[in-house]
Amino acid sequence: MTTKELSYIDDVLTQTKTLIKKYQDYSTQVQDQSLKNLCNQMATKHMDCYNGIYNQLNS
Repeated sequence: MTTKELSYIDDVLTQTKTLIKKYQDYSTQVQDQSLKNLCNQMATKHMDCYNGIYNQLNS
């Protein structure tokens, strides 16, 4: 991979980690259970994405 490609992947992973943290924080702040569930689902979805990219790079 080129340096530019690796830099792009690093940016994607960093942004994805930020989204995971935000959704986890949101889920603790909202009172509505359906919103809590949605935030947790989104955090899980982004975690799956992060893990998929990370595992692909390490294989």
